[in-house]
Amino acid sequence: MLLYLHGFESSPQSLKIIQTQQYLAARGVDERILVAPQQPVKMAAIRDYLDQVIAHQPLTAVMGSSLGGFWTHYVVSQIWRVQQQKVRGVLINPAVRPYNWMPEEAIERQHPYTQEIYHLDMSDREVLMDAERQFDEQADLLVLLQAGDERLDYRQARDYYQNQRMIVEQSGDHSFVDFPRYLPAALEFLNVL
Repeated sequence: MLLYLHGFESSPQSLKIIQTQQYLAARGVDERILVAPQQPVKMAAIRDYLDQVIAHQPLTAVMGSSLGGFWTHYVVSQIWRVQQQKVRGVLINPAVRPYNWMPEEAIERQHPYTQEIYHLDMSDREVLMDAERQFDEQADLLVLLQAGDERLDYRQARDYYQNQRMIVEQSGDHSFVDFPRYLPAALEFLNVL
């Protein structure tokens, strides 16, 4: 089972998830192997949800973009820690140290897809910091970066993941322009195809 984790305030209808579903379907791969849940809005709820998935789902690979890339590293690390099973992950323009974005004072937000009203605060920062402390530095990851990412400085991910397999393109944007070009390599790396 391939778990795809979307980015912050995104949804299972993100273009990369749809492109991955279409790619698998076009190759006759049962599209039910791809699980792309709507993630909760609060960081503690995301972590709790992922811990439940790890405990109850037979994951064989994980892929995530932006904040989903951060959580992909967490899931791969936890599967090794809890199940002693090596699972690979693909990180697409991943967020690095996302706790630095979290506000010191509570701020109200509305999720653009679910319309849920919620608050980000220091508790979200603490959850992200704790999750990062659990990262396995020996995790087997493929990191896809586009230097034209207008939301995240690709150099942070390039430096943070310098010991991992990595592809850096000098153009593009945060959405990772023309992502399907890398689906064959990403899914082969994940042993999905």
